[in-house]
Amino acid sequence: MSLGVFLVIILTLVAAILAVPAVSQTNAETTISLLASSMAFVLMAIAQFLAARPPFIEKLFGGLDRIYRVHRAIGMTVLGLILVHYFIAPNFKGLALTSGLNSIALNAGEYAFYGFVVLLVLSLVKVIPKTKIGLPYHFWRWTHRLIGILFLMVAFHQMFIKRPYDGTALIATYLNIFALIGIASYVYTQFLAFVKTRRYQVTNVERHDGATIITACPTGGKLRAKPGQFGFFRASKAGLREPHPFTIAGMEEDGTVRFAIKALGDFTHKVRENIAVGDILRLEGGYGHFNHRRGGKKQIWLAGGIGVTPFLAMASKLKGDEGQDIHMVYCVRDRSEAIGVETFEAQAKTLPNFTFVLHDSATGGRMDAAKLAAGVVAFKPGEADLWFCGPPQLRRAIEAGLKEMGQKPRRVEYERFEFR
Repeated sequence: MSLGVFLVIILTLVAAILAVPAVSQTNAETTISLLASSMAFVLMAIAQFLAARPPFIEKLFGGLDRIYRVHRAIGMTVLGLILVHYFIAPNFKGLALTSGLNSIALNAGEYAFYGFVVLLVLSLVKVIPKTKIGLPYHFWRWTHRLIGILFLMVAFHQMFIKRPYDGTALIATYLNIFALIGIASYVYTQFLAFVKTRRYQVTNVERHDGATIITACPTGGKLRAKPGQFGFFRASKAGLREPHPFTIAGMEEDGTVRFAIKALGDFTHKVRENIAVGDILRLEGGYGHFNHRRGGKKQIWLAGGIGVTPFLAMASKLKGDEGQDIHMVYCVRDRSEAIGVETFEAQAKTLPNFTFVLHDSATGGRMDAAKLAAGVVAFKPGEADLWFCGPPQLRRAIEAGLKEMGQKPRRVEYERFEFR
């Protein structure tokens, strides 16, 4: 469990602990309902805060990809808690404070409840059950924007609805603090996020079989990113204005960046077809903790397809003085799909601590643990870290195979680009 997850749990439990004395004079139904609503509200505020992507909290969770997994888990937990609050209705029996805004707050809470149930279900479901109809990414983003508006309604509801404690109770103060955090985070994500982006202009576009290589230079401030990190990419033209995460394939001292984007979905197909020299990009980053410098002295880098991009960025910066022995394996279905091979081959010829193998499945068959282990000469896989980027099924197969061989890696590092 990461420190970030631990803090989320603690902050949520504090809401329940503070609510207990405030509702102790009520009946069991009211106690359960208000405990559930208090915890749900804190989690909603935390979710809004995480959606703002504050860089300083990445270390707490182990990377932005882990933050999004926590964000998704929070959504499922909130859905369960608000269902408890709705079906186990509070029964104050005359103990509630009165307010002229109570009726409006009641309606706001009810409408927000129905809205949250619909939007949370939509945000958690990628494919409509028993069909092959997937929910488009732009639709998912649009529903997430509405969740922030519903949070404003819930904040109004919790502040002015009848309740068995007044505004001086610790739980009231605690919830008000999280109301401010949630509202400020939502406003930031909607209106002030542009301060985190950097304006770039496309200077070169290369369309290869394996990916579209886009080079762009800053027109002002440059990105602050380390090799292996990713950034959010969008272009100022129709169909490309939604920010999508892509690993930075290369970055120069002057801020020039390269992205290698494979056409795998609607957005990436539009990038390949429409991006052109002179286009303006808005970039945000870098994010992620996929950096070999925090790894062990012996490392295996395994890339599958377009998963080569972080390794391309890291390999280009190797100087041979890292104190690490690195064996790089790049798996492609066909050699024509490979990108950046010249960078890996040049480094392998120059540096004594870096070796490189291009595995072509068309001629060499599917990569497996035995083939991987046979290609590592300087050390055994069981003595090394495995750094992986590519299809999850390949990683799982390699891990299982190495374990069966008694060569389980010391640790396995990878990131999950699953942000919805």
